[in-house]
Amino acid sequence: MKAYFSFTFFAFLLVCGNPPAETQSQKNDQLYLGVKPDLYLMGRYQASDVLVEVKLEENVKDHYLRPDVKNALLDMINAFEESKPAGYKQHIFLVSAFRSFNQQKSIWESKFTGKRTMRESIVGKTPEQIASLILEFSSAPGTSRHHWGTDFDLNALDNGYFQGSGKGKILYDWLLENAGKFGFCQPYNELSKRFGKGYQEERWHWSYAPISTKLQKEWINAYKSKQIQMDGSFLGSDTLGDKALIYVESTNSDCQKAANLR
Repeated sequence: MKAYFSFTFFAFLLVCGNPPAETQSQKNDQLYLGVKPDLYLMGRYQASDVLVEVKLEENVKDHYLRPDVKNALLDMINAFEESKPAGYKQHIFLVSAFRSFNQQKSIWESKFTGKRTMRESIVGKTPEQIASLILEFSSAPGTSRHHWGTDFDLNALDNGYFQGSGKGKILYDWLLENAGKFGFCQPYNELSKRFGKGYQEERWHWSYAPISTKLQKEWINAYKSKQIQMDGSFLGSDTLGDKALIYVESTNSDCQKAANLR
């Protein structure tokens, strides 16, 4: 009986062979959720067509993330709520998640024209100086990680909230210790830990590393092969040059560790 089973199983393998390997096209379709790669990487798609809505509180605007990112975020939120100190009133909530190319363009141009205030006034500054000032905390359209549905901003766009006597200090300390277990990392940690390159520290910005690290590499390759270009479709795009590449590349090395944990 044993010999018969072995022969039958061997014959089955000869007839059926190994299951077909996943093609590169199938992998790309999963990574880009069916959207053309360059359009996905630059946020030129409709969020509601490919991402899922995330609403953590009543009466707030719609936020969109990838389905796998939403699930991991909800798991992390549940873990935080179960383990946070008794009496601690802060919860994890979203301030921003997916942003399209046009939404990022609106933010960029409102700062470039001085309609939105920054650390310094733009008066008397050259276009290059204005772009550098914007790039302290805001991405140029087409370069933002928020285009990918993997990244979000939590609770307050203010580092002070997350440090010292800020209300979010306990939350931030918990995230530093535990977020990696759920695949999340803080892509913009202290500037000194990124060789002084890229955006200023953003304690509120978190990224789902198992996917975002892949998309970051894809963006870099697409930029170097000129599939992605700063094409004059927003004010000041001609001032960027290879700054676009530098700012996309300059992220926290711990993100790769978080990607490997999932």
